[in-house]
Amino acid sequence: TPTPRTSAPTSADPSPEPHKKAPKPSASDATSKPPKPPASHGTSIRSVNYPDRYWRVRDGYVRLDRIGSGPEQREDATFERVSGLADSSCYSFTTADGRYLRHRSFVLVKDADDGSALFRKDATFCPRPSAFSGAVMLESVNYPGRFLRHRNFQLRLEPYQYDGLYRADSAFRLVAGLD
Repeated sequence: TPTPRTSAPTSADPSPEPHKKAPKPSASDATSKPPKPPASHGTSIRSVNYPDRYWRVRDGYVRLDRIGSGPEQREDATFERVSGLADSSCYSFTTADGRYLRHRSFVLVKDADDGSALFRKDATFCPRPSAFSGAVMLESVNYPGRFLRHRNFQLRLEPYQYDGLYRADSAFRLVAGLD
């Protein structure tokens, strides 16, 4: 199982733009097992450092948005968590119309399953312990060491960083569906 690297990143990726102070990690042991998601059929995914924002599909992309009371917004922020397409011990997420969340060019999008091995890997994310109680980090199956995080409210894959803001931006709580 891949683990976050202990050295500084060597890529030329730009530094994240600070947009909110990172919350302090809880006293939970970061090496413990990730929390189990809710047993409900639908799952919504809430940000740790923006607790009023959830993953939401808008125009084909997955963003971190505030969700209003309208049924369409709530449906766009509720996913079916299923066994990972490329690894059954991990997760894949489907939308109400049967499409999957997958990364393309390191950006999280909604897409139809084309049956390829690449699609299955792009749509599979493994939960990893987070520094925040009750939260997980979601690691890409086909890019070990890259985790989903939000940057400017867009969900994307980025290499792990030992930085408070990165850890907060990549920590999510899987909660009961909003729909």
